[in-house]
Amino acid sequence: MNGRRLNLLRPVLSLPRDLQLLFWSFFLWSFGYGLYNYVWPVFLEGLNADPGQVGLVFSIGFVALAACMIPGGILANKYDLKTLLIIGWILSLPPMIMYYYARTWTDAIPGIILLQVSGFNVPAFNAYIAGASERQRTGSSFGVVWASAPFGAVISPAVGGALLAWISIRDIFLLSLAFFIVSTIVLFWMRTQPPEARDRRMPRLELPRTKPELTLLVFLAGAAVAFSIVAPFLPLFFHDILSLSPSAILGLGSIQALGQTAFAIFLGRRADLQSRGQTMALGLILAAAGLAGIIATRNVLFAIPLIFFVGSARASSYIAYSVLAAARSGQSRVGSMDSFSHWKRSASLSDPISEAYYTRLAR
Repeated sequence: MNGRRLNLLRPVLSLPRDLQLLFWSFFLWSFGYGLYNYVWPVFLEGLNADPGQVGLVFSIGFVALAACMIPGGILANKYDLKTLLIIGWILSLPPMIMYYYARTWTDAIPGIILLQVSGFNVPAFNAYIAGASERQRTGSSFGVVWASAPFGAVISPAVGGALLAWISIRDIFLLSLAFFIVSTIVLFWMRTQPPEARDRRMPRLELPRTKPELTLLVFLAGAAVAFSIVAPFLPLFFHDILSLSPSAILGLGSIQALGQTAFAIFLGRRADLQSRGQTMALGLILAAAGLAGIIATRNVLFAIPLIFFVGSARASSYIAYSVLAAARSGQSRVGSMDSFSHWKRSASLSDPISEAYYTRLAR
C-alpha cells in the first residue's frame, strides 16, 4: 500500500521543493473550492435566481477575471512572485463569508467578483513555475503543478455531497474558507522570486514577437472559447437526454477531473520527450473525441469512459504555457504569455458549470 502511494506521489515528489509546496497549496485551495463549486448554481437558484440570472452572475465573474489578466502580468514583472501569490490567495477568503451571508442572488455578485479578481496572480503563478522548474522539465512541471486542481476536484465533490446531508451549503462555505486559509499559509514556506532588473525595464505590455508565439496564443484562446461554449450544455444533456440523477452527474464530474489530472501528468511528460506541438494536438483530439462520443452514443455506459478523455483538453494548455515560458527566455519573465493564455482558465472558472461542469445540477 505504501509503495502504491509513493508511485502516485512520485511526480509530485520529483518536483523542486518550492513547486511541491505550490502543488499542495493549490490542491488544498481547489479542494475547498470543489466542496461547493459544483452546486453553486443551485445555491443561486435558492436565492431566487432564474437560469438567465445565474448566467449573468458568472458572466460578471468572467469579465472581472479577464480584465485583471493584463494588469496581473504587469505586476508579475515588477514585484516578487511569492508576494503576489499570497495576495491573490488572501483575496479569495472574504467571498466565502459574503456567500455565507448572501440572502438574494445579487448579494453574491460582489463575492464572485472578488473571487475572480483574486485570479490576477495567475501570470505570477505560471511565472513562478517557470522560474522554479528545472530547465529540461518545464512541461512536466507545469503539468504536475496544474494537476493539483483537478486532483482536488476528484475528491471534494463526493465529500461536499456527503456533507450536504448533515449541514447546509452555507456551512460548507465556512469549511471552504478553512481550506483556503490553510492553503494560504503553505505559500509562506516557499522561497521568493523577486524581479530581475531586466523585468523591471520591460514595457508595460509585451506583444507576441514571433509567429510561433502568436500561434500558441491563438491556439489557447481558440481552445478556451470552444470548450467554454460546449461546457454549459453537457450537464443539461446528461440530465435531460440521459436522465441521470444529480448524484450520477457528480460521479461523472469526478471521473472528468480524474482524467484531467492523469492527462496533465502524462501529456506533460510526453511533451518533455517528444514533439510538444503534437502532444498539444493529441490532448485536444482526445477531448474532442470524448465529447463527440458522448453526444453521438447517448449512452451512459459509453459516457463513463468517454468523460475521462474530456479531461485531456486543459492538459494541452499547460504544455502551451511551458512552451511560451521557454520562448520568452531572456526577455520578460511574464511577457505576453499569461495576459492572453489564461482566457482558458477565466472561461472555465467563470462559466456557470465551470471546472467539473457536469456536476452543477446536483441538488
